[in-house]
Amino acid sequence: MPLVQLGKIFPIYLVTSSKYGFGETGKPEFGIEPNAELVYEVILKSFEKAKESWEMDTKEKLEQAAIVKEKGTVYFKGGKYLQAVIQYGKIVSWLEMEYGLSEKESKASESFLLAAFLNLAMCYLKLREYTKAVECCDKALGLDSTNEKGLYRRGEAQLLMNEFESAKGDFERVLEVNPQNKAAKLQISMCQKKAKEHNERDRRIYANMFEKFAERDAKEEAGKTVGDKMSEGVPSKKMQAVEEPVMEDKDLEDHV
Repeated sequence: MPLVQLGKIFPIYLVTSSKYGFGETGKPEFGIEPNAELVYEVILKSFEKAKESWEMDTKEKLEQAAIVKEKGTVYFKGGKYLQAVIQYGKIVSWLEMEYGLSEKESKASESFLLAAFLNLAMCYLKLREYTKAVECCDKALGLDSTNEKGLYRRGEAQLLMNEFESAKGDFERVLEVNPQNKAAKLQISMCQKKAKEHNERDRRIYANMFEKFAERDAKEEAGKTVGDKMSEGVPSKKMQAVEEPVMEDKDLEDHV
């Protein structure tokens, strides 16, 4: 899209498919034929630049937090997780370090922050960024230590990181908060199963490793023994040498 300037005309082309225009019927009264590719001319008459964080007071930040939270939810439901992260991240940047709030503002701010951290955690789970998901859950639980969603999502992230005991601990805490949470019960069983499989795999790996070491040591020892036996059975150079006859003067005289 070209740079839009105030009061200038710029075209929007709908050339991908006529279904985004008037389709097969067209619009005869406007002189638009069936299956026509449309071009709309748009004039920007006014716009308002979004304020920076430092330009907004607490009331404005809370109002904007409600707006971007809804935007984030729309992006998330549409599977656009990175865009959702940007929206939820704005809430954190606006409110996390906000001080001097009234009691009402403080409650509203805390509610927005809690929702933002929980939703960020879910986004990061979808994006497979499990460490960031854990960090966001930690932030959420810092605001509400018994938050069911925060505990559950942190458990999910840790399970996917193979941190089985930590994950199991979070799911057990979920059951303390809500004993009826069936998903948490299933996840505890999954933690136990995965931990067992992981331990058995480690045992097999180490057993094979030690077996290979033992085989290598046995081969080295066998080679050393054979080498020692061979060295014992080979005569020394001195023993192999044939004694040459020494011809004395008398022998020399006999051969002349």
